[in-house]
Amino acid sequence: MIKISATRTVAAAVLAGGLAVAPLLDKGEQTATPVSEPLPAQAPQFQINWHQGELRLSGHTMSLEHEQSLLQLAASSYPGDPVLDDFQPLGITPLHWENTTLQVLYLLAETVSAQADLSPDEITIHGVTINNLAWQRRLRALKSTLPPHVSVSTDTLFVDPRVNSSEVCGRAFAAFELGSINFEESSASFRSSAYPRLDRVIALANTCNNGWLSITGHSDSSGNAAWNQRLSLQRANAVGDYIVRGGVARERLRVTGVGSSTPIADDSTRYGRSLNRRIEIALTDAD
Repeated sequence: MIKISATRTVAAAVLAGGLAVAPLLDKGEQTATPVSEPLPAQAPQFQINWHQGELRLSGHTMSLEHEQSLLQLAASSYPGDPVLDDFQPLGITPLHWENTTLQVLYLLAETVSAQADLSPDEITIHGVTINNLAWQRRLRALKSTLPPHVSVSTDTLFVDPRVNSSEVCGRAFAAFELGSINFEESSASFRSSAYPRLDRVIALANTCNNGWLSITGHSDSSGNAAWNQRLSLQRANAVGDYIVRGGVARERLRVTGVGSSTPIADDSTRYGRSLNRRIEIALTDAD
């Protein structure tokens, strides 16, 4: 005979006559079974990188059919170019998700380099195009299909390869804004988000081929001054090497590193240090 104490909790079920019998607790010992909170639903994200003839698709998809539609559109709109995919099936996505990802992929086919980041409520696009009319037409088509709550932010440079006017190039150089080129701490490797921004520099420099580029590397104040100086120069050289691979003559580059001598943010905070690890590029005409 198995006796169950009335004053103790017995954790294991007792097997009696082939049935699992769970012992009851004393009234004084009965406790509510803890109920775990459901995990918050993951917000869908999607990214399209179109860079140097290579297309990368990554992020959340609705279904296998959605993924097949993306790959079919990529094959028809980017013929002959390699497509790398990193799909993450999520299932639960906004109703517009499939159509929006396809529309943005179709839009980026009118660029020579671009990156698009998609979330349920926002689309951000950086890129370079040489056909502004076609780009604007496809952009309007995209916006017309979006729900009212979805915003679209674009930073796209139009480069006309037929134009080589010093006056036009001077205005373009003066108006040019690079945006952030981010580096990991103590590293001279910039993140992939820099590619569209640097491709805009390359496109403009190749169109206005009489100008030159000043590339200045900066670091945060971590480490000693000599190390920061070397690291900032390494970062500037990494950017310069990328621009040269894009077809810009190295003789047109002026590459320097100034260490942590000119911060733009508070170096006592992690966020401030991340802002100070930066590259500044100035485009100047031949004069």
